[in-house]
Amino acid sequence: MISIQKNASQLFAHFSQDTVLPDVLISTLCFDSREVTTGSAFVALGSVAGNRNDYIAKALDLGAVLVLFDPSDGESVVDERCFAVSDLKQKIGTFLHDWFGQVTDQLSMIGITGTNGKSSVSFYISQMLDALNKPCAVMGTLGYGRPNDLTETGMTTLPLEKLHGALAELSTNYQAVGMEVSSHGLHQNRLAGVNISGAVYTNLSHDHLDYHGNMSEYAAAKAMLFKRPELKFAVINGDDEYADVMSANSTAKSVLTYGQQSGNDLVFSIESISDEGITLIIGFENNETQALVPLYGAFNAYNAIAALGVALQLGFSFDASIKALGALKSVAGRMERVSDDVNLPLVLVDYAHTPDALEQVLNTSQQHCKGSLTVVVGCGGDRDQRKRPLMGEIAARYADSVIFTSDNPRSESPATIADQMVASLSHTQYQNKYQIELDRERAIRHAIKGAKVNDLVLIAGKGHEDYQEINGQRSYFSDIAVARAVLEERP
Repeated sequence: MISIQKNASQLFAHFSQDTVLPDVLISTLCFDSREVTTGSAFVALGSVAGNRNDYIAKALDLGAVLVLFDPSDGESVVDERCFAVSDLKQKIGTFLHDWFGQVTDQLSMIGITGTNGKSSVSFYISQMLDALNKPCAVMGTLGYGRPNDLTETGMTTLPLEKLHGALAELSTNYQAVGMEVSSHGLHQNRLAGVNISGAVYTNLSHDHLDYHGNMSEYAAAKAMLFKRPELKFAVINGDDEYADVMSANSTAKSVLTYGQQSGNDLVFSIESISDEGITLIIGFENNETQALVPLYGAFNAYNAIAALGVALQLGFSFDASIKALGALKSVAGRMERVSDDVNLPLVLVDYAHTPDALEQVLNTSQQHCKGSLTVVVGCGGDRDQRKRPLMGEIAARYADSVIFTSDNPRSESPATIADQMVASLSHTQYQNKYQIELDRERAIRHAIKGAKVNDLVLIAGKGHEDYQEINGQRSYFSDIAVARAVLEERP
């Protein structure tokens, strides 16, 4: 809700000459019908649930004096207070951009999209730019603000009015923002009115097909970030099979590709992996150097190099950017080590909740594991069911033992989800490698208590989350807190 106190016909004069709005005083501009009071204007943006007209009816009952809706979002509404505005979301985005002071024209807005790695890349960009004296905030799954002091939002891409308000808030203390951009947010045009300076593409793998339908449509949604007319630069993972989709019609004035394959603009190779991190050989233009990046996993090498590419695209020197690269720190819930005690098994917590992400973190865990590898993993309810058997097979293939457990079952049965994860494992070479323990705390306890000093336990799926969602109710639950408590109980 935004306090307005202005005349509607003057306030929205730029919308369309075809839409003549009345000379009525607006007290507040609301995007949520529950916030409407007498004198409000309600902006009825299209709903995925398709119940836009229900929200309009509620807003009118609560005293809205003006309702704006897009006729393409559903059947027209017949009421003297309701006005159809074509391309409403884009026009409202432009209005919000101007209302909040055009802050994204001054900020270096860096949008990061891809299936995996968005949060990590945004945090690494923030850390690197801070080290290069260009204060950078983050915005995404974990919240927005300074990486160690975030305002939580519970979603990757905020609703339009909240997004513009948050960016205006950040503009007072930061020169740049590393913002995660979801495929849903792009497809629903939730970045309307936000000027993006640079775009980063990490990768694309099986996820959100319940929404997009297939990988081609999923890739097309991601590619929308690279077709924005204001884009100055792009940083694209050239090793990914969908890289060409992102770059083919890119409007960016400068495109930098990164990866391990020759032919990329920014090329790296992994020299070694140790408990200290990853030693990389990095080449760019006529420069080549060795750098120790204090992170776990080859996939994190890609994430770190993506951040390096952003620094280079923003004009920072290779040497200064490499120095900043060596000071990176891991992101909460992303291959996060629970304890540094060498007399305890290595326990890692990671957010991996897609087949590709799980395969990557398990592959990485194998490289850091001196003994046996155990994974505790589940799948969320009310989400793409097709990935469940894929994740079950990947867990069994890479780990020495697997405990399938509950994640966020939401409205589904945890037992049904677990059964779907193990559906392809019965009567295979994996049938004796797994067990099901639906109580997540008991599953974690069992895995850690059974681990020896040289073993590694990976707790996957929830990462930074500090709750479980069951039948519409969220209750406190932290993988890290449970794992830490179990480790403290060990002699």
